[in-house]
Amino acid sequence: MDVAIDDAVSRLVEVGENNQIIVNKEEAIESFYSSLYASFGILSDKTKQQELALYIPVIVVTMEDGYYIYYSDEYKGKDGYSYMSRRWSEKLPYYDEDEDFIYGFTLGKKITLYDKFGKLASDQKVYQIDRKDLLDQYAYYFKSLDHFLQNDEIFEMVRKAKIASRIEQSMAFYTSHHNKLASQYGITYNFSLPTIKDEQWLPYLDKVGIFVVFQGYPYGTATGEVYNRFLSAGAKVAKDQCYYIEQAGWYLLYHKANCPKLNKEDLLFSDEEPHMTIRECVSEGAYACAECIENGIYPPKYP
Repeated sequence: MDVAIDDAVSRLVEVGENNQIIVNKEEAIESFYSSLYASFGILSDKTKQQELALYIPVIVVTMEDGYYIYYSDEYKGKDGYSYMSRRWSEKLPYYDEDEDFIYGFTLGKKITLYDKFGKLASDQKVYQIDRKDLLDQYAYYFKSLDHFLQNDEIFEMVRKAKIASRIEQSMAFYTSHHNKLASQYGITYNFSLPTIKDEQWLPYLDKVGIFVVFQGYPYGTATGEVYNRFLSAGAKVAKDQCYYIEQAGWYLLYHKANCPKLNKEDLLFSDEEPHMTIRECVSEGAYACAECIENGIYPPKYP
């Protein structure tokens, strides 16, 4: 299971043009199942693959501003018989609500705020903005309420708690929904979402990731003994292909991410916004670092 989810997240994210993050949820799921079937030695046995998949009631793929559920559903074929298939839910948002606002959270600092009654401005109700920029403009209002948006630590705690709660509610619903379908294939195990500890959620709520429930698999020799797992993993973007731009005196200098000469205190951009190609760095007017870039254009030396 660990190998399968690692194979899945390795295919989940790629970096496109202009640092655009592309999430390949279909490729990740295909990689997960292929790895799992290979581990069980059933790559060429479709029947056993279908049997094994019945013990995976739900998979979640998290995106920057919402998540998808990969679940089992039932449909009727042209022959009138019922069949089971796997499908994706629509993208579900991370959100919370109080008397005045609806908060749309992300895996980062940006939020979408819906002002129900125009408390902040009479001519605007929807704000898609960084949390700190929102505070810069409307600090007087949120400060008067002692609001969770005011404090970095409290905001992070609330954001992760609300995201985890939304995902957990959806996973519980679809896991329970799986019981009816699994019973038609002779599985008597009662699928239900297990208790999920904070350490299984929290490390993976800042990045695109995958959560998998594997439950009820017959295991061991004792009657009724089963194997259950809840798996979580976050995707990573390879840092060795990233470049950072530093303000070096009168000129800009770009470095590889692992360059020992990189002075992070003088970065032009934050660690969360590296450049993925040399072309992008050059387009910003940056020279190459002679210590880590070969065949680059280096800054001129003046006497």
